[in-house]
Amino acid sequence: MKTMSTLLALLLLFSPIAADLCWAQTARKTTVAILDLEPKGVPETEVSALSDRLRTELFRTGVFDAMERGKMQDILKEQGFQQSGACNTDACAMEVGQLIGVEKMVSGSLGKVGKTYTVNIRMIDVRTGRIERSVTEDYTGEIDKLLTTVMKNVAYTLAASVQSDAAPKKQEKKVNQQALKSDSGSGKKPIYAKWWFWGGVGVLAAGGAVAALAGGSSTTDEPPPTTDTAIPLPPTRP
Repeated sequence: MKTMSTLLALLLLFSPIAADLCWAQTARKTTVAILDLEPKGVPETEVSALSDRLRTELFRTGVFDAMERGKMQDILKEQGFQQSGACNTDACAMEVGQLIGVEKMVSGSLGKVGKTYTVNIRMIDVRTGRIERSVTEDYTGEIDKLLTTVMKNVAYTLAASVQSDAAPKKQEKKVNQQALKSDSGSGKKPIYAKWWFWGGVGVLAAGGAVAALAGGSSTTDEPPPTTDTAIPLPPTRP
């Protein structure tokens, strides 16, 4: 019985931890695809290289599951997608995202004015078509810095945006779970409504039954009390 009580206590103690671990294991990354940036005064070969680096940096954040450009092009070809010119509008990005089956689309442009490079990136929710985050990075200097630093900054800014949006949803999920466990009256289920309570009662009852069978009966048979049924004699006169 002592062992069973200890196991029951450990189960109750670690059940919240096990629930959090299960949630962490089932959490998944956000699927995203990146369209090649639109070049504005920058050679297309360099823009293509920077677009590939942005894909890599988004994947490295651990928040996104970024689709490769080759796979995206293969799917669009199979779907018969045809677009005249560059796909640099939000409507086009949304259409592409729906065809390839991702949650987010990232598009934008890379321009140069004088010695200053300007990176404009926007992340679009494919389901709603809403621009969830817009990022602008300006850099004056050699274009190499865009490859090694700027694209990483953009990727982590987008990742932080997704995480901040996911935090309220996670909190709402916990609140809903707590609400399902609560009573309509006091806001909390009584202990007798918990599954583990009845499980413990069953274990204790089974243990008591075994103990009773092992110990046997401790009662003794006693004769029933006797009752005097004799009729009393009438009183005598003096």
